[in-house]
Amino acid sequence: MKRSAVIVAGGESSRFEKNKLFASLFGKTLIEITVGNFIGIADEIVLVVNPKDMQRMTLLFCGTGVKLTTGGHTRAQSVMCGLRALSADSGVVAIHDGARPYASRKLIEQCFAEAEKNGSAVPVVSAVDTVYIKEGDEVKFVDKHKICNVQTPQAFITGRIKEAYDHRDEAAAYTDDSQVYMHRFGKIRFIQGETANVKITYPTDLYGTAIGSGYDAHRLADGRKLVLCGVEIPFEQGLDGHSDADVAAHAIMDAVLAAIGERDIGTHFPDTDMQYKDASSMLLMRRVAKMAADKKAAPQSVSCVIIAQKPKLADYVPQMVRNVADALGIPESRVSVSATTTENLGVTAEGKGIAAQATCQVMFY
Repeated sequence: MKRSAVIVAGGESSRFEKNKLFASLFGKTLIEITVGNFIGIADEIVLVVNPKDMQRMTLLFCGTGVKLTTGGHTRAQSVMCGLRALSADSGVVAIHDGARPYASRKLIEQCFAEAEKNGSAVPVVSAVDTVYIKEGDEVKFVDKHKICNVQTPQAFITGRIKEAYDHRDEAAAYTDDSQVYMHRFGKIRFIQGETANVKITYPTDLYGTAIGSGYDAHRLADGRKLVLCGVEIPFEQGLDGHSDADVAAHAIMDAVLAAIGERDIGTHFPDTDMQYKDASSMLLMRRVAKMAADKKAAPQSVSCVIIAQKPKLADYVPQMVRNVADALGIPESRVSVSATTTENLGVTAEGKGIAAQATCQVMFY
């Protein structure tokens, strides 16, 4: 049975402040992510777009095999435009909101399979908030256990959903395809949806994650303080460098910068700039956190491993964790700092230097 997808992307994004379909997500536009989730599962994809977006959409999907068509003034009209653009041999069709980029491929596959077997498949999730119906001054409590929220993709036998739309009530304000289908056929097949499968409506609905890694190493030298994650460690030598040479903080900063797509600390805080001479790396870490915030990103978790044969660092780790958490504005429970030796192998074991490597996860919002 030929599988088709109709992705409806013809809205105005009035509550998003800008066209949400072109918002950045995982290095692509939101609509590219949404459509990409269907590639390889659906045999054909029809993207229904606003006429004013047609040129940009054409450039985005040129050469992908995605068929573009313009929509109408309402969602129902746009869906009908998409259904009319399907191939004559379409057997089952999944209709999906263009602003739902987080629907998993597993859910999409399940919707197709269930519709092929039972005629329809509509994903739902149970309501988790208390629900009231408010009509004027009258407020009625509704048992949330009887409430479910409907998602897309919604899949149907193609001929039946076309029939349902052909016989829909023109005066009815349908908000989704299951309503149109039930109006014609009286019943629908519900399946378990996904809580992550939200429809992007407001800017705060849009999130994405990225992971960055960082590494740094500094030579030990006489006459220097040994500072790691902002903690001064009693030792006969310190790390040599332009700033305080806090190798652990440097690795963490590079990890954050990598996660947000920025170049390393040597670019942002060069050792040729005297304003950074003997500078506290924890203050520089706060600047890196500000860079992330300016890019609508926030660190979520950090892991740092300090590689040194000596001195012993275990007693200082709790304060290191507190310092990093404070600088990045995240809970201490999301910061891990550990220390290890190299079993007498390499330059760190020879007492010539200390190294650190770090990983950071950030969330874009």
